Amino acid sequence: MDTLCTPDQCDTCTDRVVCRCLQITESELIQVLTTREVRSIKDVRRLTSAGDGCTACHELLKQYIEKYA
Repeated sequence: MDTLCTPDQCDTCTDRVVCRCLQITESELIQVLTTREVRSIKDVRRLTSAGDGCTACHELLKQYIEKYA
């Protein structure tokens, strides 16, 4: 997670997949975290569907929430 995009540099970042089950990308996730009120994995799941599959990405999603929400 040390190579995360920042909102002002996302145009130059590679768009890696954060949730493999539902193919939610880092840029999609960051967009939601920086523009909507997100406080939990439940909020992320409701707004993006990320984390609704196998749940393997939940720890990573928590890190994104801490950094961007």
